[in-house]
Amino acid sequence: MRALVREEPDSGLAREHGGSRDAELRALGIDLSEIVDFSVNVNPYGPSPGVVCAIREASIERYPDSTAWAARQALARTYTLDAEEILLGNGAADLLWTIARLLLRPDATALVVEPTFSEFRSAALSVGARVLEWRAKATDGFAVDLKTVSRLLERNRAGVLYLCAPNTPTGVSIPVGEIAALAAAEPGVAVVLDQSFISLSDRFADAQVRLPENVFCVRSLTKDHAIPGVRVGYLVASPTAVQKMELSRPAWTTSAAAQAAVIAACREGPFVAESRRRLSADRDRLATSLRALGLDPVPSSAPFLLVRINEGSGLRRRLLARHRILVRDCRSFGLPEFIRLAARPSRDVERLKAALAEELR
Repeated sequence: MRALVREEPDSGLAREHGGSRDAELRALGIDLSEIVDFSVNVNPYGPSPGVVCAIREASIERYPDSTAWAARQALARTYTLDAEEILLGNGAADLLWTIARLLLRPDATALVVEPTFSEFRSAALSVGARVLEWRAKATDGFAVDLKTVSRLLERNRAGVLYLCAPNTPTGVSIPVGEIAALAAAEPGVAVVLDQSFISLSDRFADAQVRLPENVFCVRSLTKDHAIPGVRVGYLVASPTAVQKMELSRPAWTTSAAAQAAVIAACREGPFVAESRRRLSADRDRLATSLRALGLDPVPSSAPFLLVRINEGSGLRRRLLARHRILVRDCRSFGLPEFIRLAARPSRDVERLKAALAEELR
């Protein structure tokens, strides 16, 4: 399969994300407290009290440590790494843009495995790089063919590969051993591995696997601990790459509250494990409810499901306006006939099921 070339400026549509939009809610006369939000993949059982306490008690009367050393050490102990292999950022998106600025130039080529999170492609286009894409197909369950991806890398002399595993919006993952094998076979390619959804997924143990030095692992703490407003994520990469990235960006990219949240989060392993167990059951319950309506969700390893509706945008508007339910339509992923639904507790799933039954009859 040939790669598609996407060199046009990035559109606002391509960078849409889940979550409520204040202007839209005002126009509809809806209060945020009325909404049940299936559009964001944030832990509905969080945040943990320990993380909230740490954020509230963070020192704001002095500048935060510009190197976030204590937070990096906490992550290093948790994942058996060296602190020099870790870089904190203002969320996963900030780290993806930092990586793109470091690795790409106007004469460089990046290959993005689609459909997926839009921020790395947007970052690559912003620095003038040539962006190619390989798209997984719905008819194949959105499985990623790494052999074809590897051939495209070589044929197009791409120096950077972006993979998201588990992927959004599909929920499909790739065994970490296969990613490691590809990276080892392509030592001249920088593999940007977005693992933002890994902690709450079926493949959570992959986060402990050591990968070749040409792999840049990006992870998010906002999903696990339901703190998207804090904005914090981290990168695992070689010490040399981490140092170069630190020198390429402004100081104080993470706040004192964000650094305190990281340190506290590293003590909350049992909370994350219990959340993962509950969300796995919630996802399975959601899938059963969707099938009862005649829908066929894509099998997922992550705490969300992709499902074909054939009218994603129209259904999103009706669910919000009539039922105060927010879902993620997938136009920006190039999948206008699909919506993505986050796993949520049973009472929310019952409300969604009733709304869908009414709107799809």
